Amino acid sequence: MAGAFPLHFAEILTSRLCHDLISPISAINTGLELFQETSPNHRTESDEILKLILNSAHTASARVSFYRVAFGRSGGSISLGMARELIEKYFLRSKLKIQWNDPFQKDFVLDAGGRILLNAVLWMSECAPRGGLLHITTPREDVPVLSLRLETDSIILHQGTVEALEGKAPLQEITPRTVPCYLIHCIVKEEQGNLMINKTSSPSELVLEVTMNE
Repeated sequence: MAGAFPLHFAEILTSRLCHDLISPISAINTGLELFQETSPNHRTESDEILKLILNSAHTASARVSFYRVAFGRSGGSISLGMARELIEKYFLRSKLKIQWNDPFQKDFVLDAGGRILLNAVLWMSECAPRGGLLHITTPREDVPVLSLRLETDSIILHQGTVEALEGKAPLQEITPRTVPCYLIHCIVKEEQGNLMINKTSSPSELVLEVTMNE
């Protein structure tokens, strides 16, 4: 992604961040207002409100940390262990279950692969709104391949996501929903890697495989 980001890309990325952060932040605000209105004698209600505030704060923090790496320059060089921690915190209360396949080398440093991994998990989670099981096979020194396989009752490929992944979507048609896919395409292209997508209906599976140039 040479040169400055086009204005349109900056706008849709901002829209995506604001959309995903407004919910937990609003919940914190609502919880604080309810807490102020609750009598000190109603301990049970107060405990429930404090739990809401705490959970919402954790969600907001997890999302900010995740997006800082997925969308920012800091994602250029992180370990597999750090990437895993960010993903697991982000999806802690999600219906999506994640399985990390062996071998998993937690100290292995992902260069561009860190951002690809986080954005790929983000995209696949949106393909399974009712939840599912996501198998992740991470790259290592002798096998520079990242593989994600999603198993769920029904795969939903939102409009424009596959086109963005394959680099067939014009920049002006990129939306907040498709921006993670567009980022994956741009990074893979910049690193001279290869990307493969495969979807099957029986069983209902979606596979994304990225081979990085050594």
